[in-house]
Amino acid sequence: MNEHDYLRSLKKEDSYTFTYPFEYIAKNHGNDNYDIGTVDMVVRVEWNDSEAGYTIAYDVPDMHKIDPAEGNSDAEGFYESDVYWRLMDDLGSLGIGSEIIAV
Repeated sequence: MNEHDYLRSLKKEDSYTFTYPFEYIAKNHGNDNYDIGTVDMVVRVEWNDSEAGYTIAYDVPDMHKIDPAEGNSDAEGFYESDVYWRLMDDLGSLGIGSEIIAV
């Protein structure tokens, strides 16, 4: 069994969809005084046979509410700093380890 075959043997379902709420700065009043808003990030995890692993795509349907001028990151920044770790925990609980996450 080669590495691709081994990784394919670890496959679970074809795809998963997760929704993670996260907080952003709705209004920065200065002096560490903020109004906080919450939006959802939708994360799709799909099996890619040619990669022999799961690929990850994410979207923030309400990204228009998040103003970088208030000190916010972009969708990638929110994914990397907040959502990624929750996703890895959820995938781990499904038996999907990092070895079958295609980068």
